[in-house]
Amino acid sequence: MFDSIDRRNVLRLSMGGLGMLALGPFLPAFASGGRVLRINTLAATAAVNVPMQVALKEGLAAIPGFAAPEVQPTARIPEIAKQVLAGQSDIGDADIASTLAAAEAGADVRILGLSYGNTSQVIVANVDRFGTLAELVDGGGTIAVSGIGDFMHVMLLGVLDKHGLDATKVNFIEMGSSGDRMRALLAGRVDAVPMHVEQAEQIKSARGRGTFELLVKPWQEYDHWYSAVVMSTASWLESDENKAAAVGVLKSVLTSFRRSNDDYTWYKSKVAQYASSTDLREAGDDLLMPVWRTLSTEINAFPPNMAELTAEGVAKVIPVYQKAGALKGTLDLDKIIDRSYLELALQELS
Repeated sequence: MFDSIDRRNVLRLSMGGLGMLALGPFLPAFASGGRVLRINTLAATAAVNVPMQVALKEGLAAIPGFAAPEVQPTARIPEIAKQVLAGQSDIGDADIASTLAAAEAGADVRILGLSYGNTSQVIVANVDRFGTLAELVDGGGTIAVSGIGDFMHVMLLGVLDKHGLDATKVNFIEMGSSGDRMRALLAGRVDAVPMHVEQAEQIKSARGRGTFELLVKPWQEYDHWYSAVVMSTASWLESDENKAAAVGVLKSVLTSFRRSNDDYTWYKSKVAQYASSTDLREAGDDLLMPVWRTLSTEINAFPPNMAELTAEGVAKVIPVYQKAGALKGTLDLDKIIDRSYLELALQELS
């Protein structure tokens, strides 16, 4: 379908010094070991993010033609898509909400794969105060979300609408850090928050501060709730070298997903290496194994073929974004979601 990276590299390396100086700013970066990509990812690494971090920081360099990428950590996930669109990164491990909003605004966005499947975030509440989601809503409870209009806020609005609950009765506040949200819940400053499944497991041991239970599991409310995606731009994908690079990234992610599903011991070792939370890095099997099972089996967070990424699948959740006012619903998803690189990656892995 396109020329190999190795052949193109050889041709470039054979060019005269003057030609290289003239073309240098326009060429992809290559190290002695292969192509160096600029990949933007979220700075914080929860249990669900670990396979993606392994793919970026270890797996890609193991594929012939690639060196370790220049991984660019970003504190606020909505900024990732912006940096890719600005040309500061080649590929983004971005949230789907910002990516789709950029596409609707006219950006030449392309979604190539999943950073993980579904979402590992759940809505946890102190049920000593409000025993059910309906009680929390009717009582005018406060829910802290990372951002108004982000994928978890929209997800929750969709759930409330699905169950006939009036979202206008809820006091939604923004609180960017998941750690801050958990501390606010424990301190009684808010009534419910989205948090990762491992945090939900940890908070159960907070005796004397309340009874904390899961009120919403998104994967039970939707066929598939899309959260984070591998994305780039149509303009970046025009060259053969960049097309091959996109395939390489997806091969690395798929390999990491499959290893995570198949080998708990391996996954545990990578959590200890890459997780942001000290508690998670040092977690024993009593905490981590149930989390791994939930992610791998119940949530399908590491889809081995990314079969869930289709225009039809994403189209099912667009009305939720529309009702929340986050999207207008004008997207041509068949154009934005491009599985061609994913299909090539699957072929090469098989």
